[in-house]
Amino acid sequence: MQEAVVFQIAALLALLGMGLAWRGVMTQYAGFYDLNLAWSHVLWGFVLGAVVAALEFQTLFIPYYEVVVGGAPASQGPNLLVLLWFVSMHSAAAHLILRRAKVREASAQTTSGWALGAAMGGMQGLFLSAQLLNAEGTFDGAHRWLGAAAFGLLFPRLEGTLTAWQGHLMLQGRRVGAVVRAAVWRMVLLSLAYYAFFQPLIWMAAAVLLLSMEPRVSAWVWDGLSPQAKRALRRVRAERAREQRTREREEE
Repeated sequence: MQEAVVFQIAALLALLGMGLAWRGVMTQYAGFYDLNLAWSHVLWGFVLGAVVAALEFQTLFIPYYEVVVGGAPASQGPNLLVLLWFVSMHSAAAHLILRRAKVREASAQTTSGWALGAAMGGMQGLFLSAQLLNAEGTFDGAHRWLGAAAFGLLFPRLEGTLTAWQGHLMLQGRRVGAVVRAAVWRMVLLSLAYYAFFQPLIWMAAAVLLLSMEPRVSAWVWDGLSPQAKRALRRVRAERAREQRTREREEE
């Protein structure tokens, strides 16, 4: 398959994944957080995600891929020390972006973290999707397409959830702890993603993780809203509930 076509397919999957990640959380609280600030972090996420994804791909994934293709078990994972270095730098960079004065003043670490993470995950998923579609060897068609779709559609939401959690920890005043915990979970996420390149069934575990984290993400975003936004959102939800009950009674 031509590289230009592969890139377009991988980019489309990544954009769809970022769109689904945005709709999954950000649209639930539309109008109650700083949308311009969130969108600026999408741009930050594209920049940081492209840099991180390119470096991780060349330094971590390609050596791991070549070793596994050469006959080593996929479960051995990438080089642990190099992996630890990259996830630590990745988490520290995300921390520096989320601790800017504009974010702190708006208490927007969680919503900005979700936007930042979804964009970073999209860039990481794009690289891995393209690699899987272009990979030579024993990968059959179903493995290639389902795996590429999983990288593009799920990675933005996984990274968005993780970065929103990092922002939530920062909002609670856990500065160093937020970086350390996020780095540990990024190490797990990246190791599982690389393993899933060869064993796509691992994505079932990722789907279960996302479903289990959904209520917590909503709670993290709620904690990041201002008191005024919380009161306004309660009123809106109460009005919607009353309208729903009125419609149900009319239908009866």
